[in-house]
Amino acid sequence: MKKLGRIAGVAAATCTLAAALALPASAASATSAGQKTFIWRGYQSAGACTIEPGATWTLYSDGTARLDATVSSLDDDDAWLMWAHLKDSRGSLLADIQVNGGTGTKFVKNLPSHTQTHRWIARGHFDPDLFDLIKRMSLSKHC
Repeated sequence: MKKLGRIAGVAAATCTLAAALALPASAASATSAGQKTFIWRGYQSAGACTIEPGATWTLYSDGTARLDATVSSLDDDDAWLMWAHLKDSRGSLLADIQVNGGTGTKFVKNLPSHTQTHRWIARGHFDPDLFDLIKRMSLSKHC
């Protein structure tokens, strides 16, 4: 039954984009030192997995990106799968952040034990020519 619930959760999560759009944390951090910071203020969940409030994507004008988040799962041997979407001021998709070392856009964090939270530091990249256009972010995710 646990597996069936997880399959239903994955199907629901993959059918919709993340509900929360993150806006820069403040005008100062949005432009200081060639970086933009996007902070998710609420819990993000998919299936049995959760990212805690405070998950932060920092984008740099050189086209690099860094995620700092805390994740957990109610089940053992889970994985959080996430795609980070970069958007303009109207919410139009500019690009997805790519995982460092490749061209894929799926970020994965293995969650081996339901009794532990895990700090997730991930790095990615995007076309630096888009930096000035990026005003919002959203996440697609499933567990």
